[in-house]
Amino acid sequence: MYQCKKMFSALCLFALTLLILFSPSSVYAEENEGKQVVQDDQLLQEIKDRGVLRFGTASGYAPFEFTVLENGQNRLVGTDVFLAQQIADDLGVKLEIVDMEFGSLIPAMETGSVDMIISGMSYTEERDKKVDFSDVYQSDQQYFVIRKQDQDKIKDVSYFDQGGKIGVSDNTLQDTLVTERVTSAEKVAMRKSADAVAALMANQVDAVLLDESVAKAFAAEHGELLAIPSGLDVSSDGKSVAIPNNQPTFLAEINKTVNACVESGQMDQWMEESYDLIRQSQKSNWLSYWPYFYDGIKVTLLISVVAILAGIILGLIIVLMRISNLPVLPQLASAYVEFVRGTPLMVQVLFVFLSIGALFSLSSLLSGIIAVSLNAAAYISEIFRGGILSVDRGQVEAARSLGLNYWTTMKKVIFPQSLRPVWPSLVNEAATLIKDSSIVSTIGVAELTFQTRAVTSLTYQGTIPLFISMCCYFVLTFVTSMALRLYENKMQAKV
Repeated sequence: MYQCKKMFSALCLFALTLLILFSPSSVYAEENEGKQVVQDDQLLQEIKDRGVLRFGTASGYAPFEFTVLENGQNRLVGTDVFLAQQIADDLGVKLEIVDMEFGSLIPAMETGSVDMIISGMSYTEERDKKVDFSDVYQSDQQYFVIRKQDQDKIKDVSYFDQGGKIGVSDNTLQDTLVTERVTSAEKVAMRKSADAVAALMANQVDAVLLDESVAKAFAAEHGELLAIPSGLDVSSDGKSVAIPNNQPTFLAEINKTVNACVESGQMDQWMEESYDLIRQSQKSNWLSYWPYFYDGIKVTLLISVVAILAGIILGLIIVLMRISNLPVLPQLASAYVEFVRGTPLMVQVLFVFLSIGALFSLSSLLSGIIAVSLNAAAYISEIFRGGILSVDRGQVEAARSLGLNYWTTMKKVIFPQSLRPVWPSLVNEAATLIKDSSIVSTIGVAELTFQTRAVTSLTYQGTIPLFISMCCYFVLTFVTSMALRLYENKMQAKV
């Protein structure tokens, strides 16, 4: 009876795991394309009933949204954040910030994870099919950032009529502009604007297309760079607040706040305040930025340790299911492993955050831990399976001949002998998890990679923060590997 209860518990846990991983978005979203999670014109009332306005943005785009470290805690600031806070204040609700990759913001809104987006987003026909836009709260011309040594040959966009490379930030207005209007140039899309500028400084691109205020900020920080007008006419475009479709009452309230802030000059004041925060956050030397990296290291270690422990537990359950003689269980476990191994971890992280996270109101950190743990479980189960299969079949037969049942045989005979050969693979998996934890930065988890981008957005430097981050990851993986190998040597010595 006890063994049956253990098997039933394992089956329930695995069923819950499958529910988490395969839960369809239709649980919390309408099936028909274009329909929103909230009924037409009901979002404003829902926000007031909830008492919280969920605001989606993508940090790392100073002066509009960037992070500063205050009293050991990350604080998201910038013009867009100040506007979001004003909207929440006018509605009489609290503001909840959901920080993630720019390209994931609209999908997050479609699944109900956020109520509005303020992230330097401009109107495009494609976006307009999925969201509604408020009145423009800021207009920026499009500028090229170029190397000063190229200023005699690159005057505007006409330079690229004969080719060349233009760097852009992925899924932005600049990305669309280059694709549609500068077809003769080669587009180099990077995840962040700072990455594109770093590519420019490394001579990988000829220019980077950015909003005027951002371009001038990069040029002011780097003496070897220059910001020039691009010559691309986008006078009809501007930065707006994006909300779900068919929410006119909510849109009217947002427009009321936006227009009041623009007419009173509040937007300009917030821009100056953002630049002041950038100047205050800039340190005299790179060692002064250590609190950012230290904070990121702590979160990285938390994710890695929890993921490896949860992965070991789930991995053992999965491998026991795969080698069991019970019907269906081996097929379910095999399907889980193949599915997880056959899909990118980044996609899994986004899926868990936008589905399970939205459904159960999980934080981005918890969503990231769940996704990484489920991914690790699949790989660790295969490591354990290889170790178990490496044990000579005669060991099982000998144990059974002594009267040991299946579970006792596994516990007393097979598992102890399989641990030693799988240990090196587990050490490698632990090191891999430390590095893979960087992927959760896509949903705004403030681990080491996220903090590296925060420093980049404050310093307008790309190469040095990345080098420091690489050194931190190396130290973490090296120390972890050495510690686990010492334990491995002790195991070998006892043989």
